[in-house]
Amino acid sequence: MRNRFILPLLAILLLLPWSACAYDNDTAQQNIVRIQATEPLPTWSVYRTYADSTASSDSVGSSSQAIELKNPTFEEVRDFILRDPTSRKEFVLNQYECRHFATDVNNNANAKGLRCAFVLLCYDRGQHAVVAFDTTDRGLVYIEPQTDVAIHPEVGGKYQGKEIIEILIAW
Repeated sequence: MRNRFILPLLAILLLLPWSACAYDNDTAQQNIVRIQATEPLPTWSVYRTYADSTASSDSVGSSSQAIELKNPTFEEVRDFILRDPTSRKEFVLNQYECRHFATDVNNNANAKGLRCAFVLLCYDRGQHAVVAFDTTDRGLVYIEPQTDVAIHPEVGGKYQGKEIIEILIAW
């Protein structure tokens, strides 16, 4: 699998109108990802690239700065979420909303070496941002970053009273 940059995806997502945000698992294979950068990494995790299971590492530039991300166990996700301070932040309409909560949890997980996805639950009108971890023992686990609760979104199902028409996952 070739490296994919998800910056264009986020650019599109930032242009979409954001609605106010309220508060099938596959067997996972553990992947360890090595990332190298020539300068300090940006705070947006979207600039990072990931290697697929057929390649052991992937690098951006060449430097001594490297980050290794791994798919965690469910227990590692639980421990991380319980310690992560993001859910204690206050929701502020048009300033600190669901996408900010999800980005902060994603960046905090990456800083701890845990591979975490930014996820958009898309509705007919608007969307909602959450995160996901591809755990080695329980498969894909979605977390609502505003409440630290594991959720189970499905296309055609409902979340926050709205029908989910698409789920976008950006690793």
